[in-house]
Amino acid sequence: MAISNGLCTLSDVKGALRIADSMDDTRIEMAIEAASRLIEKECQRTFSQDANASARIYVADHSFLTLVDDISTTSGLIIKTDSAATGTFDQTWTSSDYQLEPLNGRLQGESWPYTQIRAIRSLYFPRDGGQALVQVTARWGWASIPTAIKLATILQAEALFKAYDTPFGATAIADTGIMSLRALHPSAVALIKPYRKEAVLVA
Repeated sequence: MAISNGLCTLSDVKGALRIADSMDDTRIEMAIEAASRLIEKECQRTFSQDANASARIYVADHSFLTLVDDISTTSGLIIKTDSAATGTFDQTWTSSDYQLEPLNGRLQGESWPYTQIRAIRSLYFPRDGGQALVQVTARWGWASIPTAIKLATILQAEALFKAYDTPFGATAIADTGIMSLRALHPSAVALIKPYRKEAVLVA
């Protein structure tokens, strides 16, 4: 099978499993696909980068700030607002009207997508009864997959692949007795923790 937006490669996981042949490639690819989606669900982010820009609409958090999904690049970025709450995004913002944050596209010492838009000139984000009056067209996701996310996916895919040998959810360990399988590998939990976020209001 072909892996769709995998957060690691087939060779990454085969190397971790010390598998040289191709007999289990399909099962490993399935594990990678499942691990990738599980980690993205836990983090509430998409770590791959969209090939093309697409529009999403948002509810402004206040007149000066709108939280958005991860914006991977400023290329193709367009911001519009529905100033009269009529369903038409009639106001197009220029790059001098807003500030993308985190500043410089960096957070926690590494490259980071833009996650919020701040109004800095004469324009303001309209707010009217919780309506989604902000439209952002962008290439969503991350420009590159963080190393910690890639490693977490390898560990999780490896665990899912090995789950075939534990059909009842637990396996016998000589020194410790019974070890139960967890939804997410313990080391993966620690690796993805800095990347987890709360969902933003998107329609």
